[in-house]
Amino acid sequence: MKVDPRSKMLLVICISGLALIYNNPLQLALLLAVSLALLGAFRFDIGMIGGYLRPLVSLLLILFLIQCLFTKGGQVWLTIGQLELVSSAGLIAGASVVLRILVVVNSAMLLTTCSSRDFVLGLIQWKVPYEIAFMVSIALRFLPLFRDEMQNVITAVQLRGVELKKVAWGEKISMYRTLIFPVVYRTMLKAQQLSIVMEARGFRAYPRRTYLRRLDLYWADYVIMSLALTVTVILLVGQIL
Repeated sequence: MKVDPRSKMLLVICISGLALIYNNPLQLALLLAVSLALLGAFRFDIGMIGGYLRPLVSLLLILFLIQCLFTKGGQVWLTIGQLELVSSAGLIAGASVVLRILVVVNSAMLLTTCSSRDFVLGLIQWKVPYEIAFMVSIALRFLPLFRDEMQNVITAVQLRGVELKKVAWGEKISMYRTLIFPVVYRTMLKAQQLSIVMEARGFRAYPRRTYLRRLDLYWADYVIMSLALTVTVILLVGQIL
C-alpha cells in the first residue's frame, strides 16, 4: 500500500506532539510501540534502528543520569551519607526523557520511507513556500553530508597512526575541536557551490514554480489522516482534563 508523504508527515507531527506533552513513562512507552509498529507497517528495516540510535546512546545515558540525580521526590533508592542521589521521581523523569527522545527519533524515521522529492512536493502542495521546502530538503541532505565529512577526517587522522581510543579525554576533546574546522570549511565550500548552481538555474526568478509530478491523496491517506487527528485530539483532551 502506497501512502502519501503528507500522511506520514501528519503521523510524525501527531506522535511527536504527544511525546512532548506526555510525562508518564508508560504513555511514552506505548507511543514508542506505536511508532515501531508504524515503521514495520511502512516496511522500514527495523534492524537499521540500532544504527540510527547508536550515536545517541551516550547522550541518552547522560540525560538519564542527570534526571536521576537532580530530580527529587518520592521514595529514595540510593543515598551517600545524608545526600539523596536517586529517587523514584528521578528514575521516572530519566525514563521519560529517554523514551521521549526515542519516540521522536523513531517517528522521524517514518519520513525516510519516502523520497526527498516526494517530501518536498508534499510540503509545497500543503501551500508551504517552495523556498522553505527547498531549505528543508537541503537540511536533510546536508546532515548526512556533515556526518560523512567528519568520518572522513577522523579516518584520515587514524591512518596517520593516531589511535583515538587510547587518547586521553582532554586531548581527545582538543583534537575534535581542531578537526571540526576542516569539516565546516568543506561543508561551506559545498554550500557555496550549491548556491552558484541555484543562481545558474534561476532559483526564485519567478514567484511560482511548476512541477512535473503531482501527489494525490487516496482513500487510505484520508483514513490515516482522519484517524491520526481524531486519536490525537482525544488523547490531548484526556490529558488536559
